Amino acid sequence: MQISKSDYMLFLRHPAWLWIKKHQKHLLPPIDPSLQSRFDEGHAFEPYAEALFPNLVRLGFSDFSSYQSLTTLTSETWQAGAKAVAQGRYEDGQITCITDIVSRNGDGYVLTEIKSSTSAKIEHTFDLAFQRLVLEGAGMPILRCEVAHVNRSFRKNGQIAPEELVTITDISEEVENQIENTRRWVDQALSVAKSNTMPDPAPERARLKSYHEWLEIRAKITPTLCPESIHLLPFINAKQASALIKEGITSIDDVDDPTILSKSTRRYLTSRSQGSQIVDHDALDRFLGEITYPIYYLDYETSQSLLPQWEGTRPYQQVPFQYSLHVQREPDGDIEHHEYLHREESNPIPALLKNLRKDIGDVGSILVWYEPFEKTRNTEMAEAFPEHKAFLFNLNERVIDLMQPFSDQTITDPAFMGSSSIKKVLPALVPELAYDDLDIKEGASASRLWKEVTMINPEAQERLKVYANLVDYCTRDTWAMVAIHGVMKEM
Repeated sequence: MQISKSDYMLFLRHPAWLWIKKHQKHLLPPIDPSLQSRFDEGHAFEPYAEALFPNLVRLGFSDFSSYQSLTTLTSETWQAGAKAVAQGRYEDGQITCITDIVSRNGDGYVLTEIKSSTSAKIEHTFDLAFQRLVLEGAGMPILRCEVAHVNRSFRKNGQIAPEELVTITDISEEVENQIENTRRWVDQALSVAKSNTMPDPAPERARLKSYHEWLEIRAKITPTLCPESIHLLPFINAKQASALIKEGITSIDDVDDPTILSKSTRRYLTSRSQGSQIVDHDALDRFLGEITYPIYYLDYETSQSLLPQWEGTRPYQQVPFQYSLHVQREPDGDIEHHEYLHREESNPIPALLKNLRKDIGDVGSILVWYEPFEKTRNTEMAEAFPEHKAFLFNLNERVIDLMQPFSDQTITDPAFMGSSSIKKVLPALVPELAYDDLDIKEGASASRLWKEVTMINPEAQERLKVYANLVDYCTRDTWAMVAIHGVMKEM
């Protein structure tokens, strides 16, 4: 039995994860649309990184048969005098990998991993250390290991130049420091893959920020966790769970020193111990007293892409394509609603700002949920379109974060689960109002679906339906703020 690079990375996330892939693969969750979208963007980035390597020979495979023969094809390609090879396969006994790019450098080779992130990360070190072991075992000495990733400072100005979009970071030293660990972990991974028995699926054994994802997989293969399990604490991670278990603490009620836990988890434990909703009325009155009429409840939906879509935008920049705006001009006054949704491939910012200037006045409080998001979008739009700078800066000066009383614990409730997210606060304060009846229920799906029917496939049959769902979702966000603010005024 061989293990591949992807097998090895699963082992590092959790040993039982690799075992399931090898022995009960049907239990692994399918790739969801959001993850597939990220994969697609990563694939779209690859040609820009490959363009930095002259005379590159790209191999790859299309089916299992071509995968099996790829090692031989790769060897033949090098023997024919190739200077650089992309998507070649290499083997060393029981370990194998397909590399992004290998290039000649004197008497050795350079191993380049293409990643769609904006920096080199610790998991890239583990990834490249495994590849280096395989290639050196196959007789190819590796002189340098590097990551070709996205240049976060790149700003689109005409055609995208690969040398401007791509940054290469040398992590040879970091890889060298992991080689001995990698040899040991490879042996362990091979033992797990060959075993007829699944290794301990304990959640605290998860690594590389896969704790919560592993909890979802684990739920399919072992009995449900006890309702009081520390693993069900909100925002807990594997390191914190391990520290508690080391102290003999496995139940939430046994946690007597929460200092190792995050602020959000501690917030939940405090509200849980109180047993009911607690309101600091003086602090709440001060907060509400800062809000002046007319009140504008504002929410943006945004789209981001690895490859900037419009002039002046950066990789992964959150570009607003939609807003919802509820307006109450005086106490007990009627609630108006205004909205804008961009439905063309052009940069949405100019049209969005034109409509927003018409819908929002020059005075009055602007209520948002998590002000850094809307304020940052306003600042970015002002940078791209300076003719709107005064208007957008005026908006930022008037913004009040409706989330603040929940994040600073002016209002606490065990039902918030330690979170100040509107998705947690709303059902606790306004149980009759939720997102369950909507086709789009969260921002990541809104972003992905808008891009799919507007930028990728504007002829899609479901386009009008997606636009209607987007309006419903964004409208619900601002109406939720109206409802929550109303409850706060009655506390």
